[in-house]
Amino acid sequence: MRKYQVAVILVNYNTSHYTLNCIQSIYRLTSSVNYQIIVIDNNSRREEFNKLSQLQGQERIQLVRSKINVGFSGANMMGVQLADADYYYFLNNDTILLNDCLGILHQFMESNPHVANGSGEMINGKGVYEYNFRYFPTLAVKLFGPGLLRIFNPERFPSRHVRFKEPTRVDLVNGSSMFIRATAFEAIGGFDTTYFLYCEEEDIALRLSRQGYQTVLVPEAQYQHFENKSSASDSEIRLPYLREFYISFLYYYSKNYNRFYKLAIQFLYFFKLLRKFYKNLGYASLAFFVAAGAPAKHSLRFKQKISAE
Repeated sequence: MRKYQVAVILVNYNTSHYTLNCIQSIYRLTSSVNYQIIVIDNNSRREEFNKLSQLQGQERIQLVRSKINVGFSGANMMGVQLADADYYYFLNNDTILLNDCLGILHQFMESNPHVANGSGEMINGKGVYEYNFRYFPTLAVKLFGPGLLRIFNPERFPSRHVRFKEPTRVDLVNGSSMFIRATAFEAIGGFDTTYFLYCEEEDIALRLSRQGYQTVLVPEAQYQHFENKSSASDSEIRLPYLREFYISFLYYYSKNYNRFYKLAIQFLYFFKLLRKFYKNLGYASLAFFVAAGAPAKHSLRFKQKISAE
């Protein structure tokens, strides 16, 4: 028997106001399950971490500060080691719950043992509904698009232009909210910490699927995601983060598919990026980075420093 029904794991990185708001929404709206909250501070600036000091000693909360930024997967796996619950709810700190998400998702998962990964309906920072699932990035999806594939297999490729009213099986849900059965998560080894940023949700959903588990979107549960990130225009692309994405993206294929499949994806994206060079020469640089296999030595992981504080 585990102590809690749900362990909510939040990763904080220099956005403590979001973390505090998220926790308040959990306190305010959760009433039907026994839960714990684990906050992993991913080596934020000292002044940001100090804002979380009010959490120390609060009921249900554990706060841990990492001396180095270990990325999304690494920080969440730190949280898992402190958890003692039947389900792990990996929730972005820049979210707030809009209803009793924990209770709704817990009840659904308890009634559906074949489901190991779930999430609720997502409302964006502007208060507008936004689809909260994606398709596995297969070569067929990249070449033909889900719209064409939906004609032949509508259940496999549900439309992202429809607001679902009933729980719906999907390939994967947004990494901002993943409610995962602990036993299934543990059986596959949890998150792969080779990923520093990006593609974690694709990888975990695919590995669960290959073990016979489903991922389901449960629209009754609702949360708001503010997505605390600045979007770059074509004239000012953020190359370090785009390189990081392609490092994770190509690793996903090299890990989960054969060599020729990965090479096909690699050269498809080489040509797609090269075609955009007229918008910004950075795309040409990125295209050749992908053609070279997106070497992991360029990862932001290796730019992190251990805090002496």
